[in-house]
Amino acid sequence: PERFQTPLRAQGRQQVIEGLEPIPLRDLQALGAPKVWSVDSKLEDLESLTPVRGELQAEHRGNVLEVRGELQTIVSLCCDRCLGQFNQSLEVSSEELIWLGQDQSAEAMAEAGFDPDSPDGLIENLDPRGSFEPERWAFEQLSLQLSVVNRCGPECPGPPQQQPSKRQAANPAPVDPRWQALQQLREQQADA
Repeated sequence: PERFQTPLRAQGRQQVIEGLEPIPLRDLQALGAPKVWSVDSKLEDLESLTPVRGELQAEHRGNVLEVRGELQTIVSLCCDRCLGQFNQSLEVSSEELIWLGQDQSAEAMAEAGFDPDSPDGLIENLDPRGSFEPERWAFEQLSLQLSVVNRCGPECPGPPQQQPSKRQAANPAPVDPRWQALQQLREQQADA
């Protein structure tokens, strides 16, 4: 939050709002200054152990909406390997330019002074008559920090081991004849 607070507070032209309700883009344009939300609450779509904390700001700049945010929270996840629960810290520091307009063509962006082929190109777009949803933006940015595969850490015990019941041990399942040679090798290695 330091990065956003210092320059904006020094300029003395921001509004700090507690709620993350959607705001019409025309209202943001009328402000003529960044709108800043102090975040210290749970997000409806993100199950977290702690409230999401940080700061988010949006500024209407003609054909684009500049959105910045620094957010953090802790979520509880299930390890995909051992199925145990573990906590993971999510932290995000993100900046994004969102194109405001129906026409998302390269010509329209170039005319507005943006290089559509740059790696920092404008990917998202909003209808200029619509609203910006800060809670949705925060949810998306934090969700992007979640791993595709959840691992509890390097000390993960691995998959839970199941002990065969006495009935299973007495009556082993029939072995597919195609795997019988492999089964014999496994038994030989176990006996050695």
